[in-house]
Amino acid sequence: MIITSQAKTESLSEAFDKLSLRESLNSNLESILEIVKNRYSDIGRISVAMYDEHNDSLKSYLSSAGINEPLSHLEISLDNFQEIHCLKKTSSSRIIRDFESEPENAIANKLIKEGYLSSYIVPIFDNKKFLGIISFSSFNKSRFAHYRTRAQIDLAAKLVAFLTINELYAIQGLQGTAKTLKDVAALRDNETGEHLERMSRYSRHIARHLAQSHGLDDEFIEDLYLCAPLHDIGKIAIPDKILLKPGALTDDEFSEMQKHTIYGKEIIDKALINLQIAGKPFSKLLSNIVFFHHENWDGTGYPSKLVGKDIPLEARIIRVADVYDALTSERPYKKAWSQSEALDYLQVESGKLFDSHCVDAAAACAGVFKKIKAEFSDKPYE
Repeated sequence: MIITSQAKTESLSEAFDKLSLRESLNSNLESILEIVKNRYSDIGRISVAMYDEHNDSLKSYLSSAGINEPLSHLEISLDNFQEIHCLKKTSSSRIIRDFESEPENAIANKLIKEGYLSSYIVPIFDNKKFLGIISFSSFNKSRFAHYRTRAQIDLAAKLVAFLTINELYAIQGLQGTAKTLKDVAALRDNETGEHLERMSRYSRHIARHLAQSHGLDDEFIEDLYLCAPLHDIGKIAIPDKILLKPGALTDDEFSEMQKHTIYGKEIIDKALINLQIAGKPFSKLLSNIVFFHHENWDGTGYPSKLVGKDIPLEARIIRVADVYDALTSERPYKKAWSQSEALDYLQVESGKLFDSHCVDAAAACAGVFKKIKAEFSDKPYE
């Protein structure tokens, strides 16, 4: 079949029309791939990996292939990816990879199995800060050999980088607003920064373990990680005499404490509107986390007494991660449980308080949970 110039122009126009800040990043990536394929039909994949400064690693984030991405749910230390170090130094650096010349490289072999022979890697920078990489993969071994081709692909990379940075900063802006609210309220609850970092990372690993069975892509997993620290934002509306009470709460006090999920959703919904990001794909996930993270699998939770799979998966994951960290953390009123004690408790309550799949995933991640606990340990209470 011969594709006319007019047909190509119409196809290109349709691809541009699909781009929207209200669409998910993966959907926008698919549209950008359509634009690129209009000129270079052998480029079949665009992916984005974000840089984790704490671990000096790259973690998979976006892919035009969605849940079919061959390199999904990966986190790779830059110690094992030395060539990326040159990309961290300057935004003008580029890497061209010939997969067949890397027979010992597991990542290259995975892409070869999908038919890809080469890739072009572009760094993402914002204000001279390295954020991650964009990779374009081709079925043509020599696709990226010519300067003119690379220059045109760089334009597509700039568009991908803009959309990615826009999304990340939208979430970070929301996180900053939440932190300001907490600071203004002068709260002194037991939710440390280390707790938020740990439970966010626990949530990410639980989601990764569930990814294949539940059809989760890396965009969902990373948005979950970024939104997790906001799960208890509603506590800023709880009076100090209840929030900071050292002893057991009365029935009335506990009833008021339960309202933090309702207050939290109201705060988040207003913040999303005020920051003009209410239409962002992550906004629904965030709202679900804040509102439903105290729902129990058997319907005994709050605020809506949802049962089983009616509870959004993101809230079920946060529930397990949050409780696990609370149990294994020391507080002024309790000693920290051992990991085995905490996992045993989750198993006992599996299918009652917790989604059994999330509990099993947490147990499977016990090794990495230990490392996270060691890296983000609380200061001892005196």
